[in-house]
Amino acid sequence: MASLNSKEMVTEIPTWIRVFSDGTVQRPRNFPIVPPSPIVPPTLDYPQSGVSSKDVIISHNPTIAARIYLPKLKHQSKVPILVYFHGGGFFFESAFSQLYHAHCKSFASQTNAIIVSVEYRLAPEHPLPACYHDCWDVLKWVASHSTKTEKESWLIQHGDFNKIFIGGDSAGANIAHNMAMRAGSEALPNGVKISGAIIVHPFFHSSSPVGSETVTGEEHLSHVVWNLVYPFAPGGVDNPLFNPVGPGAPSLAELGCSKIIVCVAGKDTLRDRGVWYYEAVETSGWQGKLELFEEKEAGHVYHLFRPESQNAYKFIKRLASFLQDANHSLSTTAMAKDIVTEMPTYIRVFSDGTVERPRQAPFAPPSLDDPQTGISSKDVVFSLNPTVSARLYLPKLTKFSHQDQRQKIPILVYCHGGRFFYESAFSQLYHNHFNTFVSQTNVIVVSVDYRLAPEHPLPACYHDCWAALQWVASHSAKNLTNAEPWLIQHGDFNRIFIGGDSAGGNIVHNIAMRAGTEALPCDAKIIGAFLSHPYFGSSYPVGSEPEVNTLNAVWNLVYPSAPGGIDNPMINPVAPGAPSLALLGCSKIIVCVAGKDMLRDRGVWYYEAVKKSGWQGELELFEEVEEQHVYHIYHPESENTTKLIKRLASFLLQ
Repeated sequence: MASLNSKEMVTEIPTWIRVFSDGTVQRPRNFPIVPPSPIVPPTLDYPQSGVSSKDVIISHNPTIAARIYLPKLKHQSKVPILVYFHGGGFFFESAFSQLYHAHCKSFASQTNAIIVSVEYRLAPEHPLPACYHDCWDVLKWVASHSTKTEKESWLIQHGDFNKIFIGGDSAGANIAHNMAMRAGSEALPNGVKISGAIIVHPFFHSSSPVGSETVTGEEHLSHVVWNLVYPFAPGGVDNPLFNPVGPGAPSLAELGCSKIIVCVAGKDTLRDRGVWYYEAVETSGWQGKLELFEEKEAGHVYHLFRPESQNAYKFIKRLASFLQDANHSLSTTAMAKDIVTEMPTYIRVFSDGTVERPRQAPFAPPSLDDPQTGISSKDVVFSLNPTVSARLYLPKLTKFSHQDQRQKIPILVYCHGGRFFYESAFSQLYHNHFNTFVSQTNVIVVSVDYRLAPEHPLPACYHDCWAALQWVASHSAKNLTNAEPWLIQHGDFNRIFIGGDSAGGNIVHNIAMRAGTEALPCDAKIIGAFLSHPYFGSSYPVGSEPEVNTLNAVWNLVYPSAPGGIDNPMINPVAPGAPSLALLGCSKIIVCVAGKDMLRDRGVWYYEAVKKSGWQGELELFEEVEEQHVYHIYHPESENTTKLIKRLASFLLQ
């Protein structure tokens, strides 16, 4: 037979793109697509910065879409609008990718601007100039809202149409330049003007090298890319879309905006092209305000790949000022926000109370039939004051012919980790973990999305997780109103467990202590608790802990008014005045530690404290000597993760 087993590759840029003989395209470096973050009740706000996002279709022929980001605003505030064009050499990446979603929500939070991130058509399926047409159509669509006759409410209610900006990185910066050129000769709807353009690490080229460029002609990667994305470009690599000063190019004096900032990075191979463009605009006779911003020790689009870095923060702060100040008087509260508390790479708290969590894993929606595991999941709100929710996971179960013979399985109420101030039961990280966990343990999991500090200081999370446990226990009463059917039909209320990792392990301990003195509904009992790599501390080090560590700073952030400070019984279970561990309200406990985890010795310390307390339950220590903190969450496919889950399955099912 003819070759059906493999397709012939006709074009390749190694590690970036492969084009096959049947027209299909592979993009190995593409980041995964993530959903937008819709408006939800404040305590469920995702991401925790308060930025909401949604996807809109702008054109059906051709199909053009965008993701809009709305920062947390007071009342009916009017804020700048930034129409943004992502990078990716014109042939990869997406406005909906994890990379750009994380960047745009952070950018919107720190700059206090609405962002319209354009999902333009990619080459080679749609050769240039398709992307330029798409981005111009989106810019026109945004401008058309200035008459308030269009229907996008976020733009109408909160957009300041006297402050419309365009911007992009790499290939997106090239697009931003070409949009500004077009705006210089073609009017936008309703006479709307572009206030400014942000040109970040722009992707330009020419047939002659500039600066430190050494490779010329068809050997240069930029030349290869241009031939891929615009194979019939008049003038080739000197087409004005790629070479703004090429033969026959319109004068840069015609740029249709009031100000431009060109951003370059000292270690970027495109650095000299950015400076070349800046100098070309500077000498063109253009009458606007022009600035060059350089970060000498950074590489190409460092702000995307290292969003937690000081350089990225400095960069965004400069752009916040660029968006907010020129040509308009503005109150100081609308300017770039100051950081009042920061734990680098983990959390930033700003002067207006908003919070950024750079390490937060993206949101993952529930699924009634996960394609990999067959696990069903759904989200429920179990408390309205305060609003607290959970994600439930149900394994594939044997079907019975009679309702009263439905299979009954253990219930695990789970508290996620994240130092009390980041992560979510709805994150991709925990969603993936529980699809695997539930498929291997055959239990129902109720993963609690408790309120996070510092917006909701401790003990809020303890109250939320106790409320979740009460809600689960209440289902043992068969006549419960508005009962959750998965719990009623499949939950074994004689086998209720609690579990958590890191800060979640701490929460589990505190819930077990509360269960020792306070009854659950219907007199339900906790059978067992597992604490994975639990987060405890004290005013003195234990084991190999250094004299100074980050625990004090974390505890002060999440529970600033804690009686006893770092020796509060919630973080130090054996502190002076702490209740006896003999009161732990469950029948068995397993403490899991990892040999290379900095919290390893604290886990062993806790295990030994329980062992000596006189508690009458069954106690076990499980250690994986060669592993790191929460390895089972970050490496779900590893052999050690399988071993841990197998042990926990036995713990839950015995």
